Amino acid sequence: QGMGAEDFAYFGADPAVKSLYFSVGGTPEAEITAAGKGGPPVPSHHSPLFRIAPQPSVTTGVEAMTVATLELLARP
Repeated sequence: QGMGAEDFAYFGADPAVKSLYFSVGGTPEAEITAAGKGGPPVPSHHSPLFRIAPQPSVTTGVEAMTVATLELLARP
């Protein structure tokens, strides 16, 4: 779920300012699968029940952002 009032779009409203909204998931795959089969719903990030698997979430996010940054910097 996304926020209904996310203000990030204002940062890139000027065409001269390049921007990217980068989102990383963190809910364990087993919980998403269970929810898809009628189990408990996965709470959104604004829910008091929200939780993630911190180590793989942060590691994956840092690695993905690093790869994206290196690829952008390598472009002429």
